Amino acid sequence: MLGLSKNEVKLVSYNPEWPQLFQQEKQLLQNLIGEHVLGIEHIGSTAIKGLKAKPIIDLVIGLKSLEDVQLLGLKRMSEANYYMLQKQEIEGKIVFAKFPYIKDEDYTKTHFLHVVEYNGDWWNAHIQFRDRLNTDRSLAKEYEALKLNLAKEHPKDVIAYAESKESFIQSVLK
Repeated sequence: MLGLSKNEVKLVSYNPEWPQLFQQEKQLLQNLIGEHVLGIEHIGSTAIKGLKAKPIIDLVIGLKSLEDVQLLGLKRMSEANYYMLQKQEIEGKIVFAKFPYIKDEDYTKTHFLHVVEYNGDWWNAHIQFRDRLNTDRSLAKEYEALKLNLAKEHPKDVIAYAESKESFIQSVLK
């Protein structure tokens, strides 16, 4: 199963199909917007082998400049069920979520796209964090334990869950 309801925080056991699901989505995105994209990578917990994660595939998309996000075409993105998250304002990053458009507020998100400058700070941080946890199993297990505790504390608050992980992430990146 892939996806979670809006604001739901739930971790599941690692699924060996996640890398394949990433590859399928990467191909879809390359066909859709590839002429503007310099790189697409699998990031987040589903990209860390053996780690419990929210069943949502995170991808980082690198553009020459963040202003190039306009070239992706919001209409074209919405036709593939990708919508820019207006409430997610993060300097140097634009976030899209994939979900079927439904007028009520109950929907399932299956993918997040983190659109950033290729080889910029955000690109490098996402890749470095993923690679570091994939090579250091004890660090990955420490992160997993933190995530499990935070999921219990914030089962219906994705923002609090994400913010509570930030100091750990920053310590890994230093």
